[in-house]
Amino acid sequence: MTPLVLCTLIIIVTLAVSGVAKIKEPTSTVTAIVNLKLDQWLPVKPIAKILPWAELTLAAALLLLPGIWQVLAAIAAVVLFIGYWAAIARAVVQGNTATCNCFGSASTAPVSMFTLIRNTALLMASFGALIGAIVTRGSALTMLLATDADGWLWLIGAGLAALVLWSINRSEQTVRTVEQPVTDQPAESQPLPGNEAEDYLRSPIPFASLRYPAKKGEKSNEGAEANLRYLSTTQARLLIFVSPTCGSCQPVIEQLADWHQRLPMLGVHPVVSNESYLQQMDLPADMQPFVDPESKTGMLFGGATPSAVALGTDELLAGGPVYGSDDVTRFVEDIIGEMEHASAETAKATLVQEEAIKETDGEA
Repeated sequence: MTPLVLCTLIIIVTLAVSGVAKIKEPTSTVTAIVNLKLDQWLPVKPIAKILPWAELTLAAALLLLPGIWQVLAAIAAVVLFIGYWAAIARAVVQGNTATCNCFGSASTAPVSMFTLIRNTALLMASFGALIGAIVTRGSALTMLLATDADGWLWLIGAGLAALVLWSINRSEQTVRTVEQPVTDQPAESQPLPGNEAEDYLRSPIPFASLRYPAKKGEKSNEGAEANLRYLSTTQARLLIFVSPTCGSCQPVIEQLADWHQRLPMLGVHPVVSNESYLQQMDLPADMQPFVDPESKTGMLFGGATPSAVALGTDELLAGGPVYGSDDVTRFVEDIIGEMEHASAETAKATLVQEEAIKETDGEA
């Protein structure tokens, strides 16, 4: 067995895991294309439908097909991973910290230099698989069946190393999740708009998404995705993360209809982690709620309920996040106060202008 079969197995496993994840969550590919700003060049919907099946087909070909077919499959893998590497490298150079959804919605980490390092390693592995295919002309399965005891020891060692690295990564993610309380207030919160506005450092709206409630025929929690940045380009948004099972959320939930009525210029959106919660909330018919399955997007804002964050139309946070019933209420009331003040100033300026026009017409 040539040691290069390890490269082929790495590519097979990567393609299989990625393909299955994308099939389970088809919209994750659409989100990835949009997040990485590739939608101006790629047909989004066809790619989202074809890519996961192409990855699985390629994995099966590398595993099973010998001869020239193995070489062609390895060439296709190299081309695919060059594309993946280029997309991530472009994002890193541009400072785009979007989530690439490389393994479906399970991979929500922002793009970073570590993502590029991972893709560089996978690209090198694909070249290793191509060299192995040219040298042996055998499928990965054929090479595995011909493996001797020493070869299996190498494979077992590589498998254990991969398992250790995977478990370390998962444990770190678990620690980070546990450190972020879901229903309690985090240690720190952003300042409210108002007299502390000058101290508020606006940060970019994260590349994340929520879901619309499922339409007839769709499964619960599987409605269409709504990208936060795209939502905010059409209108400023106020996201209020609540749960009807959370006692401190009740005062906030009771005020949602009133806030919706008093802030017609903003999109006021309650966000729940489970679509069934919406049935327990008495919301106005014209109010658009969103669903955040497993609170993945909510975690980016602290993971607390109740909490609130305002999205500006310039792709930056306009206020928050803030946490807890009292702070959320103050936050929203401050926004209402600012909006009413701005409206009054506009009306005053319009009145002055109209009076000036009348005076000018009178003198004429």
